[in-house]
Amino acid sequence: MDKPKEDTGLDQYRTRGAFTVAGVRGDSETQGMEAEFAKAHLALKALDRDREDLEETVQEHEAVIVWLDRSCDRIIRSFELRALDVVSKKRDDPRYRRYFPEGLRAVTETDERAVQPKLVRGILAALDEDKEKPEFAPLHAEFHAKLLAAVQAVEAADAACTKVEDELGYLVDRKIAEAKTRWLEERTKLHAELTKKFPHDPARVESYFRRFARPRKKKAASKPEAGDK
Repeated sequence: MDKPKEDTGLDQYRTRGAFTVAGVRGDSETQGMEAEFAKAHLALKALDRDREDLEETVQEHEAVIVWLDRSCDRIIRSFELRALDVVSKKRDDPRYRRYFPEGLRAVTETDERAVQPKLVRGILAALDEDKEKPEFAPLHAEFHAKLLAAVQAVEAADAACTKVEDELGYLVDRKIAEAKTRWLEERTKLHAELTKKFPHDPARVESYFRRFARPRKKKAASKPEAGDK
């Protein structure tokens, strides 16, 4: 009986486990011997389905974040245009650089979860400090509430996504890892019990266990021909 590699996918655990459970259960001479392994197999399969559900939920949250970020970007671009009007289109004006020290794209095209909310929070802080200045008071009145609502929505969506990502990480790193260990232990015990039952028929024992697929070998890079550069 072979064993899975460290990087063997859970799909192989599920298919090989189902094969063994059905094979042992279907044989009148071994029926019932699969009980403990079947429990371990069902537990692992249930956790794997939970993993699939959580991965889909993460994708849903990420889609919401993308949409909210796009909405936030539109407000930032509108604000940037108005800020340019204040400084007569001079992007090297200190008043403009206060809000966009590295330009507009550094804000709108950065990571929407880890970086952009912090930059928008910086813009909001600068707006609050400048709200009494005649040239920026109208911008504060027009954009502060919009920017705040937009960044808060992104931050809330990010927090919701992070919560699910943390649940997924714990599921994979702890619960599924533990379930895989138990699955392997029960599979090994079942193999040993079948070996005791059929000590002179190793081929029959192995027939209850489908082999794991071997990982494909990576093709070696072809060597350049003589004279090639």
